Amino acid sequence: MKTKKKLFVSLVLGMLITMSSYVAVFAATFTQGAQTSNSVTIAIDPAGDQMASLSVSLERYYSSENANGPVLAETAIAANSTSYTFGNLLPGTKYTAKIKYTTISRYTGRESTPYSRTVYLTTLPGKVSGLHQAKWWYWNHDCDFEWDKQDACKYEWVAYQKGKKSKQIAKSTTPTYSNSGRFKVKNNKMYTAKVRAVATIDNMTYYGDWSDEVYMFTQPMVLDKGGITIDGSGKMTVKWEKIDGVDSYEVYVSTKEKTGYKKVAKVKSSKGYATIKKLKKKKFKYNKTYYVYIVAKKKVKGKICTSGRHYTKMYKKGSLTTRWTFD
Repeated sequence: MKTKKKLFVSLVLGMLITMSSYVAVFAATFTQGAQTSNSVTIAIDPAGDQMASLSVSLERYYSSENANGPVLAETAIAANSTSYTFGNLLPGTKYTAKIKYTTISRYTGRESTPYSRTVYLTTLPGKVSGLHQAKWWYWNHDCDFEWDKQDACKYEWVAYQKGKKSKQIAKSTTPTYSNSGRFKVKNNKMYTAKVRAVATIDNMTYYGDWSDEVYMFTQPMVLDKGGITIDGSGKMTVKWEKIDGVDSYEVYVSTKEKTGYKKVAKVKSSKGYATIKKLKKKKFKYNKTYYVYIVAKKKVKGKICTSGRHYTKMYKKGSLTTRWTFD
């Protein structure tokens, strides 16, 4: 009797092992098979099963970015498909693909209940866009710059000081997920920076193209002494520090610190001063308060690079004060 029980248990265990082996061997698999910067192909391996139906859907991995719905709603594809390519995707971006399928039982010939699989997909990094100067910290001698984020990527960057010869002066130490950088500067000098994205897919490292170089330079500072004067005829003269390599300067004036600025002059880079006759058709008055700032510009390959605006010089009864006015 004990021998029969042992034999029965052995048969049951054998069946369980065989069934588990069958499941392990014949479970369908879905993996990332190929990718570009705007597409990903999944490889479909039915592992010996006959597919009865197959459908796919796709959404951004970061759910907060799916406010407008999935990238691809559930879509039926041919049951005998061995691959499927998702197109029109963003570079350097992670996606969640959901696959639903049914199979035909090799024993009963009936269609199974639906199975569901999730596969994480990543596109190759693309050329970084949106690189721009964020802030130039005049007294700290720092330049902050930013660029558009590719959410599955890290980044590395290089900065150069421009002159007769371009000289590398800073670079990132290791790739990081931050889409911003900072390097040390000398005021009134011209710099450029470029960035590229880096992504790891299936333990392989991929690099995007380097971004276009963007020129960066400080906002021209109105001189502390004699930077703003108003003569007896009601004309205002503004003088500022010139910047190497820019194309032009624009002068803005307002009677309010935060609002109401009017562009009152535009001069070539060779000039570090401008004389303004009137503001809103009115002459300037010595006893009135005015706020002045300068913006420098440079045109590179049809695009305008600018110093931005952060600081203003307040004129009040002949005295001058530098103010941090704009973010």
